[in-house]
Amino acid sequence: MMRKSAKAVALSLSVSLLLSACQTTGANNRPLTPAEQRMREQADIYNQTIFEGAATGCAAGILAGILIGATTSSKKNKGKNMLVDGAIGCVAGAAIGGGVGAYVADKQEKYASREEQLDAMITDVKGENQRLAGLVTATQQVIVADKARIDQIDKDLAAGKITMAQAKEKMAAVDDNKSYLDNTITELRKRHSTYAEAAGQVERGAAKNKVAAMNQEITTLEKQIAQLEAERDSLAQRRTVSRVG
Repeated sequence: MMRKSAKAVALSLSVSLLLSACQTTGANNRPLTPAEQRMREQADIYNQTIFEGAATGCAAGILAGILIGATTSSKKNKGKNMLVDGAIGCVAGAAIGGGVGAYVADKQEKYASREEQLDAMITDVKGENQRLAGLVTATQQVIVADKARIDQIDKDLAAGKITMAQAKEKMAAVDDNKSYLDNTITELRKRHSTYAEAAGQVERGAAKNKVAAMNQEITTLEKQIAQLEAERDSLAQRRTVSRVG
């Protein structure tokens, strides 16, 4: 029991350490606004490819394994167990970050029945939707500010208050935010596909109400991604008609 508890604490700590860094500067090392920081904090979890997720998972697993070995082993075996647990942690962590097959396998290992597996997936997607709602709100605030920024840049450029070079330097902040959103949306689409495909693998034989609940959460995820895309597209459209090339 103590070993399991130590594993949970170590894994939680390792993930926290890996994900705790927060961006405070953007393009050209400019300070980010509070809204831009919130947007990036909300989006950070999505801005990983499958391979990066696997690498991050491995790193988290190694750290967790080392901590587990250090906290649960005798002095005699501590070094050996730290190395073994670290290696095991790398494999387990990489699986967590590794895609549909690893995601389904993780649920199958933890839960015996398809309904329990589906319940766990529903909980995951529901949490995803809650986080994404926060990202949409933060993004809306950033885009309102960016559109106002573009308006001001265009006015100052037309009035001769700034040069084109200065205008482009200021516009880099807008382009940086849009690029960040592009990457985030791409990764969100991958996550949506992962959940949809994983659900398809465990839905057969599950109760109809469970299947309906999962499909509803996946539909909500799709709608929120579409909303984020619409916000991004509105910024892209305003950027396109700016005087700044």
